[in-house]
Amino acid sequence: MEEKSSCKIRRPGVVLELDGSSAVLEIEGKRVRVPAAKIASGTAAGTPVQWDGTMWIPLR
Repeated sequence: MEEKSSCKIRRPGVVLELDGSSAVLEIEGKRVRVPAAKIASGTAAGTPVQWDGTMWIPLR
């Protein structure tokens, strides 16, 4: 039997806030705090991002 994962590999979001150690993203209408180390360097608040399986990167 195959197990299904609830993790979406390409999950889109928007960076709402960034501080030294964490960031707040809006993902599917919910605010989620994530470690700043998981946000691609150079990403600013207001940037649409996408989870690539390792970190949040700006959408192109």
